[in-house]
Amino acid sequence: MANIDGRDETGPPKPWGTVATVLWTLLTLFVSAIVLVPTEALWTGGKHPPSILSDGPRLSFAALVSTAVWVEVLAWAARRRGWQAADYLGWVVPKPRDAAVTLTVILALILAFGALDYLLDRTGLPSFQINTYRSAREAGGLVMLWIAFVAAGPLSEEILFRGFLYRGWARSPGAVVPAVVVISALWAILHLPQYDWLVILQIFLLGLVLGWVRWRSGSTMLTFAMHAFNNAWALVATHWLA
Repeated sequence: MANIDGRDETGPPKPWGTVATVLWTLLTLFVSAIVLVPTEALWTGGKHPPSILSDGPRLSFAALVSTAVWVEVLAWAARRRGWQAADYLGWVVPKPRDAAVTLTVILALILAFGALDYLLDRTGLPSFQINTYRSAREAGGLVMLWIAFVAAGPLSEEILFRGFLYRGWARSPGAVVPAVVVISALWAILHLPQYDWLVILQIFLLGLVLGWVRWRSGSTMLTFAMHAFNNAWALVATHWLA
């Protein structure tokens, strides 16, 4: 029998319910904060600027630590439900056709966002991107920045949003669309401290596309690749303008 991911199932345990999924997510964020505070203090020697958004190396370090915690806690939650962690979180190899369609979609989306910025005369980049990149470059931390923004950040966010939350909230065919919309909204809200309203809107729209890819392919491996490609594109643009 096929599930809402389009893959055959032989009767695995039911996913965590809506409320339990929320509680596990809150636990993940709490554990991440508990781990991050002392490790960051050790790494920085207790010295850091008022805002983490102005410090590229510090933000990169936080992303790397948080990713390790998020993936481990959510994998544990999946195993506690009787699943293989990779299956629960959608970390499966996509079909070549789905990968090809996804590449076409992300390229079209990037071009569409670029055209929108041009029409609205928004030729500059968000100050968050510029400041983060410059501070990392000045501190010799560009390698860590690239790893954090192109690999770690997309991995943790896709495992949480399109992996764990999607599995717990899109439990039936009728729940897929509401789940994708709510998850996309939450993902956009996560970025509020970094960007203005137009970029937040673009992130929300990208989230809808990622949710569609998750539903079509059943693979967060594919949404991760799409997310990572988008972030890499943004960093390349930042490199030239910063």
